Amino acid sequence: MLDQVDADVIRAVSEHGPLTLSELSRQLGWSKSMVLKRVRRLKSLGLISVREEGGVAIIGPGSRRAKAPAIVGIVRASEYPYIVRLVKKLSDRYGYVTVKVYDDALQEVMDLAAGRIQLAMAPAITLLTFNRLTAGAVHIVGGGSKGGAGVVEGRSGSGHATSRLSSMELCAESSGLEPPRVYLKSGEDILNSVARGQVREAVVWEPYLSMASRMGLRAEPCDLETCCLLGANSSLEEEYERITSIMEEAVSEVKDADLQAYANIVGMPYQLVEESVRSYLFLERPDRDALKRLLPHMRSAALPASVVSEAVRA
Repeated sequence: MLDQVDADVIRAVSEHGPLTLSELSRQLGWSKSMVLKRVRRLKSLGLISVREEGGVAIIGPGSRRAKAPAIVGIVRASEYPYIVRLVKKLSDRYGYVTVKVYDDALQEVMDLAAGRIQLAMAPAITLLTFNRLTAGAVHIVGGGSKGGAGVVEGRSGSGHATSRLSSMELCAESSGLEPPRVYLKSGEDILNSVARGQVREAVVWEPYLSMASRMGLRAEPCDLETCCLLGANSSLEEEYERITSIMEEAVSEVKDADLQAYANIVGMPYQLVEESVRSYLFLERPDRDALKRLLPHMRSAALPASVVSEAVRA
């Protein structure tokens, strides 16, 4: 069973590794003997790796042989009110499981594919793309959310801002927004770009849409049949069926979600989360037909018209 100490070791190695034993000890503020005991255990589970260089142990992220989730990634949003119950249910089954909050969904799925996190609530388009790019290192194993996306119109500027290879870029494509397209990594940066007149429009998710309304900016919803779904690293393949059932249970209980605990996790005001979470609908399982209907827009978002000028430098 994993506990908070194990989770702290895994998080430190994922975020700051590779580290020597001494560096990890200083990072955590624990004795070397305490850290070494945990490192040996986590290595045996495949959750971290250890190699020797010149007689010094170098500790890095785990291999893809992990058999239990330790870290669930989410994007900073009001989209996942069921996450508290999901993590509790996963912890009951596997031991201590923790949440890592991202501002950039693309980085989140890159970490998922690399095994630095084991599960992730992430945009369907990003998960599908990485399943293809990594030859199956990432799979969609559970439901999630839909809705909560929209286009914010500013008062000056030209073009639009969004995030790369995301539901927001999908919204930008389906809405036919005026180029040029500016890519930014966080919802806050995207919203600020339109508020400051750097772009004419911005595509954001909740609670940034609600924040835009509070700024007096006009916002139009973008009707996405699917937004974020539960993705898994293929190291958990033997557990997919069980994780799918756990996710289904957590989403079915969303009406009883602890929004204060969720607001604390994402570091946002409770009132803002309570207001903006109403923009979402929740899916106990992935809607395969809805994903198929999104494919034409997914293809253009994955390979937009600008891709040639961005990629070719010769």
